Amino acid sequence: MKGLGGSFQGPRPLQGPGVLNQRYVRRAPPSGAAAPEAVAEAPAAPEPQVRKGLLSSSALVPLFIAVQILTQLALLWEVLAPLRMIFRIFSFGASLVLLALVPGQKLRHPALPFALAAMAVTALNILHPQTSSLLAGAAQLGIQFSVLAPLIWVTRLRIDAQALRRTLGLLFLFNAASAALGVLQVYSPGQFQPAMSAVIESMGEAYTQSLQFVGPSGERIFRPFGLTDTPGGATTGAFYAVLLGSGFLLSSKKGLIRWVSLGGIFLGIVSLYLCQVRASAVMLLVCMLAIVAVLALNGRLLRMTKLIAVVGGFAIAGFGWAATMGGDAVTSRWNTLFEEEAGDVYYSNRGRFLDSAFTHYLPEYPLGAGLGRYGMANAYFGDNSDPERPPLWVEIQWAGWILDGGIFVLVLYPLALLATLFWSLRLASSKDDENEFWLWGSILFGFNLGAIAITFSYPFFMSQTGMVFWLLNAALFGAHHHARQQARASLPHETLHAHRR
Repeated sequence: MKGLGGSFQGPRPLQGPGVLNQRYVRRAPPSGAAAPEAVAEAPAAPEPQVRKGLLSSSALVPLFIAVQILTQLALLWEVLAPLRMIFRIFSFGASLVLLALVPGQKLRHPALPFALAAMAVTALNILHPQTSSLLAGAAQLGIQFSVLAPLIWVTRLRIDAQALRRTLGLLFLFNAASAALGVLQVYSPGQFQPAMSAVIESMGEAYTQSLQFVGPSGERIFRPFGLTDTPGGATTGAFYAVLLGSGFLLSSKKGLIRWVSLGGIFLGIVSLYLCQVRASAVMLLVCMLAIVAVLALNGRLLRMTKLIAVVGGFAIAGFGWAATMGGDAVTSRWNTLFEEEAGDVYYSNRGRFLDSAFTHYLPEYPLGAGLGRYGMANAYFGDNSDPERPPLWVEIQWAGWILDGGIFVLVLYPLALLATLFWSLRLASSKDDENEFWLWGSILFGFNLGAIAITFSYPFFMSQTGMVFWLLNAALFGAHHHARQQARASLPHETLHAHRR
């Protein structure tokens, strides 16, 4: 590493004011050589200063996840329902606060230049004459920056492998609990169900009935909430329970962690079937196939076989249990994936929104449509009284990118995702076994590929799940960087010089 003693050029004359700080060693001459001579050994590199305090501690990352969990749980209390908007603002705003307060120099993640360029274009779009209102535009810009902010403030921290594991473990346990509760909500309808979001209820009885299915005994059952206030919300917990559970299953750590990960994977799969959200199931399938492919390419065949056996076996057994609890509504819902060609199934559900984005939105708004025209920013703060700038409908991320910044954001943000994907693939191919960065690189490679896939079905990067995407990638990048830095600093001077040459 540059600055750790410089390159060694052999004996040098002793001169300069720094000579008193140098150490001298006498090296034994090879056989037949002249008498040994004093050689100035390069001064040891100074230890980097580590800031103290919570805002500089790697514990801030799992603490941030804990705050996100608490704001989510607060929505389940009916007495706090009127404060829903405040909790939502807080969950995103916390990321912006940390962006402003966390000290230090950010690391240069491969995605950072593309992501910052996309955000710059989005910020300029607030000046667009068709921005819904200044407040709505600022709200949407705040959401966009808060989702991306972990890529900056997390990499300012000297996060270590232990903090990374705690973060992943906390996410896994919360989401596994959400998936488990989702299963109970269908197993015993009405007994474990939280109060429904007032936003969902305000959409009318016809809409809420579309979020229900008829159980085997004829009763109407809401799709499982999990630890959310939205029918079908357990699908997020189910997804993360399977994905992160797979990582802990393949980890070298033994004991209780293995059994908890097995339970989380199984309950996650069952809950996903019961939620009947096919886009999330396809995303999870893409993730699993990507992880299996990376394990196979890197010669980790034993772990690949274990993953296939566990997840594949649970997928079969879990479907049987889900069908028993959910009845024909569950089986018929999943059978639709195979009744037609995959392209036809996608187009009839989400493909038409992709078609509309490129054939309608892009020609009409090549440089963006202004901010605050869609989503929660428009619902809470938009001014829709002007017929020249009506609210717009966004169901997939690609439409959102077009409206936020036209062709520029449409190119720049996907480039940031591709840079992230390729970096995680490189890490997955590494041979580091001590901290298992290769393992979490493999898991995140699958997650990153799945996230790209879900942009065709959902505005992923306008949500908390998008924020978690950047946080996990930034945490893994920072932990890997600092582990390498620490390993280099611990090398003897001669070994470090040999590595450089």
